[in-house]
Amino acid sequence: MPELTPLYTLIYRSQASRAVHEVTLHSLIRKARLHNQQARVTGILLFAKGQFLQVLEGPEPVLSDLYARINDDPRHYDVRTLAYGPIELRSFGPWPLAYAAVDAAVVDRVTHCLPLPADVGHTPAPCQEVNQLLRNFAQSSTAEN
Repeated sequence: MPELTPLYTLIYRSQASRAVHEVTLHSLIRKARLHNQQARVTGILLFAKGQFLQVLEGPEPVLSDLYARINDDPRHYDVRTLAYGPIELRSFGPWPLAYAAVDAAVVDRVTHCLPLPADVGHTPAPCQEVNQLLRNFAQSSTAEN
């Protein structure tokens, strides 16, 4: 089914607060999957040693509202936008929120491939290696979660 509104992607990184642990993380993921499915948002969440890296895809107004809520969430801090801009197609189409616990080196690898935004607004798309790495995690995480 073709998308009726332009699609955007948003990638951010943040630090988990002390309140985040396995039990609360799985509850958060369940709730986020339900919300994302209703809002037509897809993506992946990586968690490594207290760090979150999340890719979200969806209609722009929905992503802006969701990101405002994410920024206000006390379960994490130091939220940094790594990439934001229009996309042609979803990379995580079947996943309202894929999840993978990963090694911190993976989060660093993804982060270092993304050019940091110099200003508020659109940023270049992530490199193909990052897209493929994240899709691979999404595919493997569906078997685990």
